[in-house]
Amino acid sequence: MKETIIAASTHNIKKPFAGWFRDIYSLGFRYLDVEFLKIVDEPHAIVNSIGKLKSINSDVVRELKHWVENNMIKVISFEAGALFIDDDKKLRKSIARIREVISIAVSFKCPTVSITPSSFNENVSREKIVEGCKALVDECESYGVKLSLENGEVGSIKILRKPEDISYVIEKVGSPILGVCLDVAAAATIDFNIMSYVSKFMDYIDIIHVNDVTRDLKFKNLIVGLGDLEFNPFMSFVKKRKIPMVIEIYSGYGPVDLYLCKRQIEKILRRVDC
Repeated sequence: MKETIIAASTHNIKKPFAGWFRDIYSLGFRYLDVEFLKIVDEPHAIVNSIGKLKSINSDVVRELKHWVENNMIKVISFEAGALFIDDDKKLRKSIARIREVISIAVSFKCPTVSITPSSFNENVSREKIVEGCKALVDECESYGVKLSLENGEVGSIKILRKPEDISYVIEKVGSPILGVCLDVAAAATIDFNIMSYVSKFMDYIDIIHVNDVTRDLKFKNLIVGLGDLEFNPFMSFVKKRKIPMVIEIYSGYGPVDLYLCKRQIEKILRRVDC
């Protein structure tokens, strides 16, 4: 029986990069998510309406290439950062940048590229997200990769938060290439019952960023089991559908913490029924 994929993420990478790759490999990780462009989402950036994207270190890309070409690590997803929809100019620039990331992802034989619809304006039209996605799905289809929309949390510039908004965009675009990258901690800021949150779009989930969060939402992106989320029903759903999971926990955590989180997830998966 095929096992559910549990991947590490370059979100947690540490110097020296070669040592980090050796550590996660020795701890049993064979799959990796690449946070190619990180959205800087601090409050001061929101106040000043500055959209910042931090690119991955080129030395990480070189090291990753070594591990992929030697068939030791498989890349399961590339995070292409924000799809800014504030105005036509930002949208066009975002689309151009994401297209570049898609081509890089393909060079690593990556099956999924995730994007995060974002805006500094709360009153933006969902049609702008639809427009951006339609411009990108043909590109993805030509390369044979999936495009996944990542949900955002309350108070973030990441604007695709409510389940009904996610399902609306998926249905309006109407392409089998488009799916959902579910961020568990972000979902919990909308509905602490994750199964309730995903009920409107569960057939479209391509990949999951898994983490834990306390009920008061003061502590997010924790190792699974350190927060208050009820994972059994959700993991049963994931196990049945074999949806790949990426451990996306606080960036300060190291390889051993990733391993402990992986063990916790595996323990839950063994316990639950499909």
